[in-house]
Amino acid sequence: MFRRLATHRPTFSARPALAVAAVIAVAIAGVLATSAGHNTVSASGPQADQMPASASTVSPATRPTLVTPNSSAAGATDQPRSPSAAPVTPAVPVDAPAAVASPPASSSPDPAADPTAAGAVSAETLITGRAMYASDSANVRSSPDTGAAVAAVLSGGDQVTAGVTVDGWVPVHVGDVYGWVSAEYLAEGTAPASAPTAESSGNWMTDLIPQVDPAGMATWVFERNGSWGASDGYTVWIDPDLPSDKRFSVMVHEYSHVLQVRVYGSLDGSVAGLSAIVGGGSTDATANESTADCMALTLGATWINYGCPDSLQAAASAILAGQRP
Repeated sequence: MFRRLATHRPTFSARPALAVAAVIAVAIAGVLATSAGHNTVSASGPQADQMPASASTVSPATRPTLVTPNSSAAGATDQPRSPSAAPVTPAVPVDAPAAVASPPASSSPDPAADPTAAGAVSAETLITGRAMYASDSANVRSSPDTGAAVAAVLSGGDQVTAGVTVDGWVPVHVGDVYGWVSAEYLAEGTAPASAPTAESSGNWMTDLIPQVDPAGMATWVFERNGSWGASDGYTVWIDPDLPSDKRFSVMVHEYSHVLQVRVYGSLDGSVAGLSAIVGGGSTDATANESTADCMALTLGATWINYGCPDSLQAAASAILAGQRP
């Protein structure tokens, strides 16, 4: 059976259009409310009258998304927006660099501020031509410190050219060495001259002969002959190692034997004659030696070995006068 289908014409309804208009109106109202609540417009910023005037100026592509109170958009934050009209990315807090404490000020003097401070400059630059000498054996060190290397060693009396004393140390120049010496081992000026010694003069005896034997009656030999001094009445032997405080005394004692022989004619005659004065034997040399000590004391000796008895003092005086007792 053929049946005609009923044709249904679309019936226009105003409800969908009204719904769309309502949505657009709500969206615009939301945008305006948001701008009014969060944006503070400055004098140089966009004015409120620059906002869209009607819904007809909003294209579908730029319509805002409605957000209900119980929903949130991805990446949204609940922090208040910046007062600026344009959205501002929240600043990420950056830790301030930790303060670095300055090192405490040193109480030591700054060498650069004081060019004469010990160790600030080399000893060579501080030499002023000051004359000094070592009062005792002392070390010359490479720097003003008892732990510094020893560059040279001074002996007592050694002369040095120095500079100004700095903190108890003296810059010195000796030979080809520059260094530092503790001030307590140095003295001002030039070292005093010392008495001649066997080591310094080579033969100290020759320096004393003019005082002991001004007429040159004896032959003097600078070598040991059994003791500090010896004589046969013509030749005198002196020990080079004789202590310095006894040199003159020993020499005048031996010179006295030369004078005895000149009076008695021989050493044996002197021994016998002087021994007879004290009642001794003719070969006993004790009186001969004691008489020589008495003569030496008269000549200026400060040390004697045998002694000077009263019984022989007159004999000593006679021989010194060139007479036999």
